[in-house]
Parts: sequence; structure tokens; C-alpha cells
Amino acid sequence: MKLSYKDILITGFALLAMFFGAGNLIFPPMLGLQSGDQLSWALLGFIITGVGLPFLGVTAVAKAGGDLELLANRVHPAFSKIITTISVLCIGPLLAIPRTAATTYEVAVAPVTQGLNSQLALFLSSVIFFSLTLFFVLRPTQILDSVGKILTPLMLIFLALVIYVGVTHPLGTAGVNSYANPFSQGFLEGYNTMDAIASVIFGMIIVKGIREKGITDNNQIAKIAIISGMIAAIGLGVIYIGLAYIGSTTGTLFTGENHGQMLLFISESLLGIAGRTIIGVVMALACLTTSIGLVASCGEYFSRLTHYRVGYNTIALITTMVSFVLANMGLTNILKFSVPLLEFVYPIIIVLIMLPLFHNFFKGKRAVYVYTVGIIILFVILDTIYDIGLSLGVNLSIIAKMLSALPFYQLGLGWVIPALFTLIITIVLTSRKSVEV
Repeated sequence: MKLSYKDILITGFALLAMFFGAGNLIFPPMLGLQSGDQLSWALLGFIITGVGLPFLGVTAVAKAGGDLELLANRVHPAFSKIITTISVLCIGPLLAIPRTAATTYEVAVAPVTQGLNSQLALFLSSVIFFSLTLFFVLRPTQILDSVGKILTPLMLIFLALVIYVGVTHPLGTAGVNSYANPFSQGFLEGYNTMDAIASVIFGMIIVKGIREKGITDNNQIAKIAIISGMIAAIGLGVIYIGLAYIGSTTGTLFTGENHGQMLLFISESLLGIAGRTIIGVVMALACLTTSIGLVASCGEYFSRLTHYRVGYNTIALITTMVSFVLANMGLTNILKFSVPLLEFVYPIIIVLIMLPLFHNFFKGKRAVYVYTVGIIILFVILDTIYDIGLSLGVNLSIIAKMLSALPFYQLGLGWVIPALFTLIITIVLTSRKSVEV
């Protein structure tokens, strides 16, 4: 049995809808604004981590049989559980879910509650937001699916209109670049979308969905998943480029404080009050449906992880409560908090995504997975210890000298050369062995 081109296209758009959330909209405009006349370099870095890695993540999971834990098992079963848990926490209560509530407040609520104390307004907004989230999570309904099917096309149409108007009638001219290195900054900013982490989870869902349509051949499943990933990647790329370009042409016009406010500014500047209203309503619904899906996913995963000794409803309640507390930190603080966590997780995820793509080249030797991922883990642990030491005023000169000696460390990419070196050395040393994983 084969899927029709129509089914493959629908699968691709379904994957795009999974990736498509608040984070995908709020980061590109600010990247464009701050990179100014160096937009192309910043965009190149952003596209690599914000588009390329998610596509490769779906590809890697599809080639591994459609299971993140199976993919990570090539390193070690314990590592598989740990990295999957960290990934779910990142796209769950620690970052992504709180960000949906905070973004809803900034884009949809703050503009109409300017007379209230901002912290109180955020609190009340979060109470309503997470009450609705919990209601739908604990009482599943088809209404959510219907809203999602209507919402994604509506958001895409609105974005297409914003991008068209912004490109054909720019708000101004590009300002001066404020980044020390636009490419590396764009590369690191792509982490904030969290799509590379999400891709290894979404890849599992897509593969499962393809199997449920009657496709049993693993090669065909992988091929369909990869084509679907390409469709989603193209869609994301077009949106990112358009929004970043509009952001770059705002020049000195935007005087707000955060990413959500900038999205509001662009919408209102290009389409008037109607644009601000539409983006507020659509973003609120998009964030709500995303929150519901993520809380439900956390409930299912952690309940299964405990062998169902802790129930789905209990996990969902805990996830919602933790997300509520973190959401009240505000969008700006959540984004600050996300940086060190994502810089810890992303290098591991990147290597875990890249290695399966060359699985046949090094004959699937476990040692290649173990040592390459191991050196990355060592790097991120040392880097994290150093950062914690700096924040506490502790002198860690030995670690500082080790890290600063690495090429590209100052650009936030110090892990790249150690990973490549370990990969090459391990392949050479194990070239005569044929043990696969």
C-alpha cells in the first residue's frame, strides 16, 4: 500500500501545524531587528537550528524506527530515559508550556489591561489560561481538534497577509547590526524555538500516524516522514524569513521591551487595530491548544515512565501547577531562564540527531554513539559548572582555561570541534570492528 500525494501533503501540513506555535512567531522579528543590515548572516544561523535541525530530527527518528527512546538506546538505555525525560520537560512545564501562557498575556491580554497592575493581570490571565487547559486535558473533547483545524489555516492566512504587506510596504529601513557575530547569534537564537527538541517527539507521532494508515514497510515509512518533514521545513523557512525581514525594516521604530510586544507592534503598524486584535485572538487560541497538547503529552509520558503507578490526571495536574508558577515569571524572565537550559540540552540533541544520518557510514558501531555523545555531555556539564560558578562568584580558572582554549567557544559553539574530533578518532579506532547497534 502507498499513500497518495494528497495524503503525504496533508501529513506534511500536520507536521507544520505541530511545529507552528507562539515561539515560532516571536523570535524571528526580534532577530531581524537586532541583526539589522546583517540580517542574512543571522538568518542563516537561525535557519540551520530553527529549520534544518527539526527536519533532520524527524529524519533521524524515522530512520531509527520512529522512536526517540530506541534512537537514544544506541548510547545506553539509562541515557535514553534521561534525555527523553529532559526533552519532554523542556517542551513541557519547564519552558514551552509557561511560555504559551506568558505569550498569551503579552500579545492578547496586556494591550487591553493597561490600567491594571501588570503582575496582577498576568496572574489572573494565567489562572484563566491554565484552568481552561486543565479542563480540556482532563475532559478530552473533539472541540479541540476542530479549533486546531480551523486555527492553523487562519493563522497561516493572517501571517501571509502580514508578510506580504510588510515586504511590499516596509515600515522603514534596516538598522545597524547589534550582534558581535550575527551568524552564531542566529544559530543560538534558533535554540529558542525548541523545534529540534520537539522534532524527535513529533517524529514519533508522524511515524505512528503513517503506520495507522496501513503502511508497514519501514523504508517507505521513513521516506514519507522525510518528505513530510521537508514540507514542514519549507513552510517554517518562508515564515521565518518573512518575519525576520519585517523585523529588520522596523529600524528604530519599535521601542518595546520584549518579543511579544514586537509582534503586536508589527501587526498593528501594518494592518492597524484590526491586525493587533486578530493576532491577539489567534495567538491566544494557538497558545491554548499548544498548552493542552503539551500537558496531555507530559501526562501520558510520565505516567508511562512510572509504569502507570502515577495516574495521567495526577501528572497533568502537577504539570499545570508547575507551568502556572513559572508563567508568572513573565515572558522576558522565562526567555532568560531558557537560555542556559537550552544551551545544555541542544548540543546533546544535535549530536543525537546527526549521528543516525551517518549510521551506515560507521556501520552503526555503539562506540561511536557512546564516545561522541559522552564528550558532548562532558562539555555541557563543565560549561554549566563554570556558568554557575560565575553567578556565585566562585573562581573556576582551571575550567575557564580549558573551555576558552576550544575553538568557537566565545561564539557559544565550543562543543563542535570536540564532537567532530571524537567522532573521527572513534571511527578510526573501531574501523576493524563490526558490532552494530
